[in-house]
Amino acid sequence: MKKIIIISSIVVLFVIASVIYSCNPFLEDENVSSSLNVLDSTDFIKASNYGEVTRSGSTYTGKVDSTTVYTGSRFFDACNACINNMDSGTLVIKNSGESGAGTGNIYAIKPKSNMVLDFSGTTVTCNGDAYIVPVQADNKTNITVKNITVTGTPRYAFWFRTCSNITFENITINTTSGLGIRVDDSKGGWSTNLKIQGNINIQRCGSMGIETYGVDGFTIGNVTANNTGECGVLLNKSKNGSVGTVTGNYNCRGGGYATFRVANSNGPNVTCTKVYSRNSGRGFFSVSGSNGTTVGSVDIANNTSHGIFLEDASNTRVNGGTVSGCNPNVQHVRCSNCVTIVNGQTYTANDGKW
Repeated sequence: MKKIIIISSIVVLFVIASVIYSCNPFLEDENVSSSLNVLDSTDFIKASNYGEVTRSGSTYTGKVDSTTVYTGSRFFDACNACINNMDSGTLVIKNSGESGAGTGNIYAIKPKSNMVLDFSGTTVTCNGDAYIVPVQADNKTNITVKNITVTGTPRYAFWFRTCSNITFENITINTTSGLGIRVDDSKGGWSTNLKIQGNINIQRCGSMGIETYGVDGFTIGNVTANNTGECGVLLNKSKNGSVGTVTGNYNCRGGGYATFRVANSNGPNVTCTKVYSRNSGRGFFSVSGSNGTTVGSVDIANNTSHGIFLEDASNTRVNGGTVSGCNPNVQHVRCSNCVTIVNGQTYTANDGKW
C-alpha cells in the first residue's frame, strides 16, 4: 500500500512539473531555449538611460549610466557619443561648450526619439562654419530640449524636420546670424504637436526668431523677440495652434517682415493672444492666402511700414488694441471676411488704407 502511495505521489509531481514547463513562455520550443542560452546583458534593450556631459578645461567627457563613452576636445561629439549609447532617457549637459570647426555639412547634436536634452542653463557657442546647428532632428518623436542659451553664428539654433511631440522650454537665443527655432515638414510630412514654452527670449537673431512651415497642432507661449533680421514669429502653412503674446522690438526695421507674420496658406484655426511691436518693419502681417487667424489685441507703434497689413487673406481678425505712428497704421488688400478693430474703429473693407 505504501509503495502505491509513493508511486502515485511521484506521478502527480511529474504531471505538475510538466504543466509548469509547458506554460513557461520562454521555453516553448528548442529554438527559443537555445537562443536564451547565448544571450548576455548587452542584448537586452534598456527602457531608458541617464547620460551626462561635463567639461574640464578643453576636455569634454560623456558618460552613460556612469560608464565613460567619450573623452576629447569636441563638445558635439561628446553629446552624440552619449546619445548613440542611449536607447532613450535624459542627457544632462552640465557645462557650457563650443561647437568648434564644422564639417562642411550639417554638424549638430542629434537626439533620438524619446529623449530629453537638458542643458542646465548652459551656453552653446557656435563658432564653426555655416552649417552649425546646435540641436537638429529628422523624423523623430517625443523630444524635449530645455534650459539652453545659443550664441555665435549658427545656421539654425534648432532645426526639426517632420517630427512629432517636440517641446522647447526655456530657450535664449543671442546670435549674429542664422535663424532661431525652425520646425518644418521637409522630411516627408507634417510636423505635429509642437510646444514652445517657458521663458522664450530671443535677444538677437540674424533671421526669424521662430519659424514654422508645415506644422499641424502647436502651442507657442509668450515670446520676446528683439533685434531680429526678419520676423519675431513667422507661421507658414501651419494650422490648429495658438501663440501667446509676441513682444518685438526692431524686427526687420526698414523692411517688410513683421513682429508677427502668417504666410503661405497658413491656417486655419490659429490664434495669437497679443502682438506688441515697436520700431519694426510691420506689426502684424497676414499674406499669401493665409486663412483663419485671430489676434486678440495689439499694441503697435512707430514701425517703418504697416502697423497691421492684411493682404490676400481671409477670415482674419484683430479684435482690439491700438496702432500709431506707422505707415500706414492699417491696410487691407484682397481680403475676404477680414476685420480689424483698433483705435476704437472697425475696418472691414476688402481694400483700403487707413
